[in-house]
Amino acid sequence: MTKEQMEQIVLANMQKIYLYCVRRLGNATDAEDVASDITVELLSSYSRVKNDNAVLGYVWAVADNLCKNYWRRAAKFETTEIPEDYIGMYQITAEEDMIHREDISLLRRELALLSKTYREVMIGHYIRSESCEEIAQKLNISVTSVKQYLFEGRKKVKKGMEMQREYGVYSYAPEKFSFDFWGDNSTGYWELFRRKLPGSIMLSVWDSPKTLEELSTDVGVAMPYLEEDVAKLEDLNLLIRKGNKYHCGLVIYDNEFMSEVRDAAKNAIRENVDRIKAAVEKGKAFLNDTDYQCYLDDENSRGWFILILLFWEAVQESEAKMKTPLSFPRLANGYNGYVMGMRGEIKRSMAGIYGRYALKNGYLRALNYYDLTDKNVNPFAKGARDVLLACEARLGETSELETLTEMIENKIVHVEDGKICPNFAEISDRDYMAIAEKLSEEIGELAGVAAKIRDTAADVLAARVPKEHTEAREIGSIVSMWTLLENVVSVILETGFLTRGRDEQNLTTFYFRN
Repeated sequence: MTKEQMEQIVLANMQKIYLYCVRRLGNATDAEDVASDITVELLSSYSRVKNDNAVLGYVWAVADNLCKNYWRRAAKFETTEIPEDYIGMYQITAEEDMIHREDISLLRRELALLSKTYREVMIGHYIRSESCEEIAQKLNISVTSVKQYLFEGRKKVKKGMEMQREYGVYSYAPEKFSFDFWGDNSTGYWELFRRKLPGSIMLSVWDSPKTLEELSTDVGVAMPYLEEDVAKLEDLNLLIRKGNKYHCGLVIYDNEFMSEVRDAAKNAIRENVDRIKAAVEKGKAFLNDTDYQCYLDDENSRGWFILILLFWEAVQESEAKMKTPLSFPRLANGYNGYVMGMRGEIKRSMAGIYGRYALKNGYLRALNYYDLTDKNVNPFAKGARDVLLACEARLGETSELETLTEMIENKIVHVEDGKICPNFAEISDRDYMAIAEKLSEEIGELAGVAAKIRDTAADVLAARVPKEHTEAREIGSIVSMWTLLENVVSVILETGFLTRGRDEQNLTTFYFRN
């Protein structure tokens, strides 16, 4: 073993050595000191390792010895009272006490890593002193089964206490996980991913399928606290159990994929920017013959209305031109759509897309571009529907006064002549469709561009993920649809053809009257 080889091994295991010391010593400051001593000892004694295959055993032997030395040194400076278990001339040493407490800690750890039935049987019999008959009755299983669980449980605990468990990175440095959805209804999904643990579970099994025990050590959460989340994820088909291992039931993509798709979308938009500008100018001329109206109307706001119309319709039409058909599969919550995950900090240009939100006399569409507005219209937010209904009917009041105040402050709506009015564009669905029909040729050309971008993204994502995720192509095409809608705004802003607009305007929300 060379010094360079030992340095590489120490670097690779530094975090594990520190965590080992924390568990042995119970004090982060002392653990840092002892971990440093271990590192020094390993780097100065590398020549003692004659067999490279035995190096990890040597590393942990050094770590064990130096932790024990710490306890011996610490004991010299402590006043020890005669303990209750003092017998004759024998007294428990500080090292023996440390080992005893470590064994108890290991026992608790292994009990926490047992699956539910094993855990309940072991705790019931050995901690609560319940008989096999009592446990059998409580768990509604046979006495023979209880005895079998006890026999196998003892073996599992003994084996676990003798092994060096390696806690995964998700136990101390969880990655960012974001859930996303495209479809009819996301009920049941968003609520689950408001906490970090379900996301860490998904990332862990995405890295590799795991048993419940392996998952517990990887995320650093004991079984009793893990089982409920695992059950919920399994109910939603986000975790798929095959044998005794859990597999990831959704596609997870990262920034590398997003960057590749984003660059492709931007390049395609830049190549067609003159065509896009001409289509926008053509569409603006059609607005004069419609019932279109917009708060603080000007040429810039009209330009954004036509631009977003062009690309929204082109994206919808591109689905018929793609090689990747969208099936919108049935989900566990009873609706149709796609669930997906994003790994890491994904840079998004939009705060959300609400394609069609039904009101009483029409519908709302909101594409919340960060580049155009910081006024995020979320029709699902508390009280927002009542305010939007009042706005739709030009009423002067709503029961949701707090939400109304917030929407006025965010300049999403305003009060004019005692009535609640929108700060965004309005048009009848009939006139909107008439403009789209007049721009059908331009929309068709842009749909062809969009279809190529979406098929390319589908190929890229399918090549990146395990083949078992057959929906990867469809999800790739959906994600690229978002990037196309996102990046058209940033590219047009680059050209200066259209600008951000005035603060009171919301250029990304539209109301369509029936």
